[in-house]
Amino acid sequence: MCGREIDAREAKKAIVEGSLLILCPQCYTRLSKQGVVKEPPVQTQSKQVKQTPPPKPPSRPARRPEEYEVVEDYATRIKNAREKLGWSQEVLAVKVGESVNTIKRIEAGKLKPSIELARKLERILGIKLLEPVVEEGESTSRASSKDYLTIGDLIRLNEEE
Repeated sequence: MCGREIDAREAKKAIVEGSLLILCPQCYTRLSKQGVVKEPPVQTQSKQVKQTPPPKPPSRPARRPEEYEVVEDYATRIKNAREKLGWSQEVLAVKVGESVNTIKRIEAGKLKPSIELARKLERILGIKLLEPVVEEGESTSRASSKDYLTIGDLIRLNEEE
């Protein structure tokens, strides 16, 4: 408390206002007389065992969450389903919670709906707009597993053609 340097053997541990402090003997005595100091709980061997963190659950193999993409003919599917229900673009916009302009752009094929919006449209219109992403196999090219191509990859691709 006072900031004085002390030898570790002289240090006293005490709880003052809920905080564990290491005090010099003089500060400890002064605060004890004021009744501010509480003794810290004595840790026995059994308490230390209880304080060890619980064992970690067994690790699961890393699973890639299934990814989806919007089908290519989303615009015609949405427009046909809306018209089949006899709804205007305004009615669909209200039911989906989007602007009429957004619905018009989606039906025109100018705006691809997000996955979240596609799920709403699927539910409301009763159609299928999402399909699982299918990754190409390793047999197509060695570069398909990377996010980039090296010069060597380009040379090999040119040789394969």
